[in-house]
Amino acid sequence: MTIGQLVRSLPAAAFVLGALARPFTPEDLVQTNRLSGSIAVSPNSASIAYIQAHYSIEEKRQYTQLFVQALTDNHPHRGSSRPVKIIEFSADARPNPPSAHKEDDDEFAGGPKKHLKPSQPVWLSDTSLGFVATDPGTGKSTLYSVRSGKGRWSKPRPVVAMAVPISDLHFSTESGILAFTAEVYNSTDSLVETAKLDYHEKLRADTGQTYDDLWVRHWDTFVSSKVPQIYTLSLKVKDKDHFKPKGEPINVISSANANGRLEASNSFTLSPTGRHIAFVAKYPGHDYAWRTTSHVYLAGVDGSGAGPINPGKGGASSSPAFSGDGTKIAYVQMAATAYEADRNQIKIYDIANNTTTEVAADWDRSPSHVLWSDDDTLLVTYNEWGRNKLAKVDIATGAISPIVSEHSVGSVQQLPGTSKLLIDYSALDSPTDIYTVSIDDGAMSRVSQLNPKLASEVFLSAPEDVTFTGAANSTIHGFLLRPPNFDSQKKYPLAFVIHGGPQSSFTDGWSPRWNLNIFAAAGFVTVALDPQGSTGYGQNFTDAIRNQWGGKPYESLMRSLEQLLEEHPYIDRKRLAALGASYGGYMINWINGHSNVFKALVNHDGMFSTISTYYSTEELYFPETEFEGVPFDEKARENYERWSPERYVKNWKTPTLVVHSEKDYRLVVSEGLSTFTALRRQGVPARLLYFPDENHWVLKPANSLRWHREVLAWITKWTLDDDDSSATPYDSARFRVQGNDE
Repeated sequence: MTIGQLVRSLPAAAFVLGALARPFTPEDLVQTNRLSGSIAVSPNSASIAYIQAHYSIEEKRQYTQLFVQALTDNHPHRGSSRPVKIIEFSADARPNPPSAHKEDDDEFAGGPKKHLKPSQPVWLSDTSLGFVATDPGTGKSTLYSVRSGKGRWSKPRPVVAMAVPISDLHFSTESGILAFTAEVYNSTDSLVETAKLDYHEKLRADTGQTYDDLWVRHWDTFVSSKVPQIYTLSLKVKDKDHFKPKGEPINVISSANANGRLEASNSFTLSPTGRHIAFVAKYPGHDYAWRTTSHVYLAGVDGSGAGPINPGKGGASSSPAFSGDGTKIAYVQMAATAYEADRNQIKIYDIANNTTTEVAADWDRSPSHVLWSDDDTLLVTYNEWGRNKLAKVDIATGAISPIVSEHSVGSVQQLPGTSKLLIDYSALDSPTDIYTVSIDDGAMSRVSQLNPKLASEVFLSAPEDVTFTGAANSTIHGFLLRPPNFDSQKKYPLAFVIHGGPQSSFTDGWSPRWNLNIFAAAGFVTVALDPQGSTGYGQNFTDAIRNQWGGKPYESLMRSLEQLLEEHPYIDRKRLAALGASYGGYMINWINGHSNVFKALVNHDGMFSTISTYYSTEELYFPETEFEGVPFDEKARENYERWSPERYVKNWKTPTLVVHSEKDYRLVVSEGLSTFTALRRQGVPARLLYFPDENHWVLKPANSLRWHREVLAWITKWTLDDDDSSATPYDSARFRVQGNDE
């Protein structure tokens, strides 16, 4: 290997000599600094504010920090591009921390600033920044402000206190209107009244909850009689950039319908003048669980004139965006009313004429986010061939002009008064950072250095694109990552990773969950493929999994695996491990019933029975679309039974690690317990990893660390080559975990 091959250039990292760095570990992953929430841009585009989260394994503490950073390229006055820490909050991250006196804990030491856990930064002016802190005891939220002057930031000053938690803040410096969401009871619009009802609810002697319709629960919480609503509040300058509220919060959408309460999503935006608001909401009804329909609503910030701009029977709507002059609203909407993976189609609504036009109607991609560049051009993000891309869309012709085509673009917002965008950006071998990008030529400039030492200390494997021929002569795309100090003359075990969804894909972007570099660093050639059902390859390819769950995708994966082994002889055919979550977990169970080529399997929150899953999951539109009906219909029942892994339990032979969590209401914990029971009752080696406090994802840093240690221990144990210990750089004993640790 030459020096040139050792040097790699990443979009978010300096040149590093990869071979001289140590392997990447789960400890590195859970302790990376991460962005939390959205990035706030000052009105003059001179500065940004963002929340950074960090977990310390040694201290067992979670840190939350509010930073402000100057965008020197957009600000003619002097200023440093180094971030300035405004607030830092830390707390014991253990689920049951030992009792301690308040004065002994960091979060109560160091003055008032240490009491505030910052969230949701929002600029109130060019020199004043607002943020929210919520009291964990009372649930009250307070908007604080800090002010910049003479090169220093002031102490936090309360602006307005809310009786309940608030989120998703927006502020218009034009109108002085603050908009936010809050959950309130159906019986009241008042935040104070909701707080009183919450208090009385806690005084109940019983804990019973009753339901007359679906949903009963969603994602990881049981549905209550509270619904998210959008509120506005006028703020005015008191003196020297100090703000105070004027009047009481107004519920914007309570008058939008007479037959129930709209359930607002967090997808809303203020108009350029700050006098109108566009938001997405689901109309109330008994069919929430088996339809996806939602609408874009337009209302005055005082709640006047609230109504849908796209009424009818369409599917899910999202991403409303006002044009620069406020006369039009762009948004995306699906056509199917019960299919969450239908193609998003770009729409533009003319407010004055009450007309809607479709843009780029023939474009076979599904944009997830849309905003305006100018009167003639939209900007969209979309997934394509393993990349989350950014492009311009000509409104008149529908022509697509890519701006960023490599790696993964996350959130996007325009820098006011400039021809630049602010984005968060990452790659499989580079954690997320903040960048500016030119709309005109795509030139990028890095803004943040959230993990400045990572690139120089650890080796991160650069992904290689691979393609194979799958079922129905389809092209199956994916990524391959090689272990550190790779030697093509040696033999390596394989980590064959299968994504969930199933309507999703592996993209060249960083993630704290299922990070492919973790498996590569553990000594595995790591391969992640996008079979039928995956997004980014056209709608027909996405739809091809319907009523084919164990059919075309399984055939494509296994055909691709055989081609992979033929083309890459350094992969040891006798040391193959397959891992998957959600639909990937389903596929692990399906593989166990149909193949014995793998030495180890990992099933995270997978499906055991299609029948039992239908009756226990919350989003019924999903199985009803995938299996073309309900299981109590005779014809559709055949589809459910045909693709149920439970039918093939008698064939299961491969050692399997089963991971499941109590608060997973998408695929309930009994699916994992059933899988484990079926394995152990037949004497198949298996291990159950159970999290009582996680949902469909394992999110808490210490739990994530435990997850990684268990998973790596399992696949290392069953693929270890006793004759060649150098093939696996990790000491498998390091990952032997019994009972509880940490």
